[in-house]
Amino acid sequence: MSEIYAEEIIRNKRKLEQAASQEALKEALYQIENDISNGYVVVKYETLELEERTILDGRLTMLLPTRFEEMNEELKAVKYPGPEGPEWVYSNESGDISITFTLEKGEIKPKEVTEVRDVLSREMKRLYPASAIEEKKTIGDGENLVSTFSMDIPLIDGDCYHLLFLRAVRDGLVIGSFDCSIKEKKQWQQIMMQILETLKETDA
Repeated sequence: MSEIYAEEIIRNKRKLEQAASQEALKEALYQIENDISNGYVVVKYETLELEERTILDGRLTMLLPTRFEEMNEELKAVKYPGPEGPEWVYSNESGDISITFTLEKGEIKPKEVTEVRDVLSREMKRLYPASAIEEKKTIGDGENLVSTFSMDIPLIDGDCYHLLFLRAVRDGLVIGSFDCSIKEKKQWQQIMMQILETLKETDA
């Protein structure tokens, strides 16, 4: 074997090892166990800082990524057309990841929220019969109960991971949702369950 040929083999071997190492690093970043108590999360190899925000006209506080801003009315009208659209929407810059909130005025007890969740999940199943209802959960305790369910919704530009959550407040029921691409579902699932535990009613 010539010296030049041997060097070429070594170079190619090193390139393969480097590529494998980079792929392993990407895989590790993708499967990272996010813990919001660190003050940040990692999604799709990107670090997102978290901060406590006051939302819903001062009714609630919640941890949200610092890059998420309230969606402007023009984009909101496009993404959520019609009178049934959410009152508040917080999203990343492109609008492809969003958290929405609507306040239904009235009297509801925290223990009744699960019943409302089940009614809404049946309605969503009727609208999307091919999609399975997933992750029916109730997290928190006492006045801080949050009931959730999720499903994958088929859209024209690809499947969407849709998480719906409900929480009783003094003057009604907060109905919220989180949406992202199905490609980011695995990471956002664990993150959102933690974030929803930070949803607190203010004294205002």
